[in-house]
Amino acid sequence: MKGTPAKRSSLFLLELIIAILFFSLTSAVCVQIFVRAHLISRQTQELNMALEKVSGFSEVFLAGDSFSELLPENADGFKNADGSAEYVVSYDENWQICTSSDAAYQVQIQIEPQGALLHGTFTARAASDTDDTAIIYSMETDYCPEPEQ
Repeated sequence: MKGTPAKRSSLFLLELIIAILFFSLTSAVCVQIFVRAHLISRQTQELNMALEKVSGFSEVFLAGDSFSELLPENADGFKNADGSAEYVVSYDENWQICTSSDAAYQVQIQIEPQGALLHGTFTARAASDTDDTAIIYSMETDYCPEPEQ
């Protein structure tokens, strides 16, 4: 009879260790799921803001000839004699307009004449990356300016 309580307590201890192991593995999986959900949420917010900025610039482009006048003051860029133009608008981590040295994101705008049309390419990307994999959102559109009278 003296051996019975020791067997019960060691069995209880083994069950307790198994339960703790199970709950620790389950909590590790849950933490990974929450981290992945947070990353997906951030990527979605980034994509939504990039979509909003690119769509806004493309709408301004399609609205008329005074595109360069409607850009923010700190937009870097130039307009060539052949009608082509290239602009870069810089944004910080919160998608607020900033200088290019503080930029976390950039919207690059390229306008090229193609016959009677103007072809616009609008690309939002992370400012630190310059390769094509860093592109968050890109859009191309054509605009037919009204003939001069």
